[in-house]
Amino acid sequence: MRPAVSFRRSFLFLSIGLLALLGATTVWIHRTGESPSRFSVAASRRAAHRALRVVRPESPDTAKLVDRLVADAEVITAQEGAAQPWDRSPGRVETAWVRVLTTVRRAAVDINTRAAAAEKRWKELAAAASTQVAQAHEEAGEAGVGARESSAARRAEYHLGLARKFAASRAFDRANVSAMMALDFAQVVHKSWKDLHARFGEPRNLATWRGWVEETIAQSRRDGGSAIVIDKLKRRLYLYQRGERVATLEAEIGAKGLKRKLHAGDMATPEGRYRVVQVKDGRSTKYYKALLINYPNSEDYARYRMGRATGQVPVRAGIGNLIEIHGDGGQGRDWTNGCVALTNKDMDLVFARSRVGTPVTIVGTF
Repeated sequence: MRPAVSFRRSFLFLSIGLLALLGATTVWIHRTGESPSRFSVAASRRAAHRALRVVRPESPDTAKLVDRLVADAEVITAQEGAAQPWDRSPGRVETAWVRVLTTVRRAAVDINTRAAAAEKRWKELAAAASTQVAQAHEEAGEAGVGARESSAARRAEYHLGLARKFAASRAFDRANVSAMMALDFAQVVHKSWKDLHARFGEPRNLATWRGWVEETIAQSRRDGGSAIVIDKLKRRLYLYQRGERVATLEAEIGAKGLKRKLHAGDMATPEGRYRVVQVKDGRSTKYYKALLINYPNSEDYARYRMGRATGQVPVRAGIGNLIEIHGDGGQGRDWTNGCVALTNKDMDLVFARSRVGTPVTIVGTF
């Protein structure tokens, strides 16, 4: 990248030099109609060739035009040099080289203008890309976002890093291309994240989930016993006693827990009204303590059969089982195969108030 930086800087000084040389030459010719004594073909030739080294990669068409003008100027210079003094045309050589320098100067102005616009665009893109890529990185870790989106988040970070390197070497056009690619990959993650969360705001789903929760709390109030409500979106377990909430606990769900559970191995946490069918501690569980619930229930079976019929469930996938509320949580991430994990301290509290038959309701959110 350093040669590019040096090249661009040298071109900046070259543009200034060309401007001064061109200005002095054209003013003299326009005012006197004669060649300025200080005009130098050699200096003009050197300036043109130095400028071409920068103009050629930035503006190939202009470089071809300058090549033709230089060739014409060289022919005129040779002709005038070979002519007898009385046959020479005053100012003809200077005019030819001024035409070269004028064209080069215009190219310099155009390149500098485009470079300034590219730098301005980079400043706009840099802030947006940094924000969007950071957001995509966070969203890619959401329970339910797939491997495709995780890959897109990594590629967004890669292209943003590349853009920053290009910008550091003032290659702003390339920086902007990489920044746009970073934004495109970030958008893949954003869309998936929004699609995943869309159902948590749907009125029909919210009404269903709230109904389940209200029925569960009412049952706890009628029976005078405990009840458990789990909010997947908020990662909360609410413990009720006689219809009153007695604890709000942090929970971790399946690695793809925000999705609807359809089959074994999808790592989604189910949604529905369940009950505890077995309490486990000691050697009966590897997760400190556990409450096994009666997943799959009849609604789960119906959803599974529909998934098979519509192709959403792989041919060899079963419906799954062994969904628990268990300990060994507190990892700060969603990591289970579909279960709900609590810290061991919180699991002690829930375990002490639970028994076979305790209602467990899992909802998207309420």
